[in-house]
Amino acid sequence: MTITAIILILQALIAPPDGVRKELDATCKGWQLAPVMPEIATEIKTRTPTWPPNLLPGDFNGDKEVDVAALIECNGTAQLIAFMSGKSGFSKEVLEKPQPYDAREFLHLIRGEFQHDAIGVEYEAIGGHAWVYRNGRWEKIPY
Repeated sequence: MTITAIILILQALIAPPDGVRKELDATCKGWQLAPVMPEIATEIKTRTPTWPPNLLPGDFNGDKEVDVAALIECNGTAQLIAFMSGKSGFSKEVLEKPQPYDAREFLHLIRGEFQHDAIGVEYEAIGGHAWVYRNGRWEKIPY
């Protein structure tokens, strides 16, 4: 078994919270967290050892609850979905509609640069952008 196969198996074992999983199951049958290149997986593990590269916890709206962002792969496409924690569970917001899957894409938590935590979307060696929740809505900004 190659190191790539081992990393992909380990990524599949780390699961999102139940409420998030149910929403993802309804979004796309057969979804999985979008696998990343082994070098990216190794780097992200040093930053967030208990969360995989494409499942990100954070307080995106400043309510002191744990929200979740997930970059999923389904049927050869990837999409970014944010889940905001609330009294009745998680509410879902599709931030990036399905696009061709690219193993160089990953998520990272941006903390301390905006009013609340933000979602960093990055492509290995290419750059990326951020999603910031402000004034009750998500904004995509260059990063």
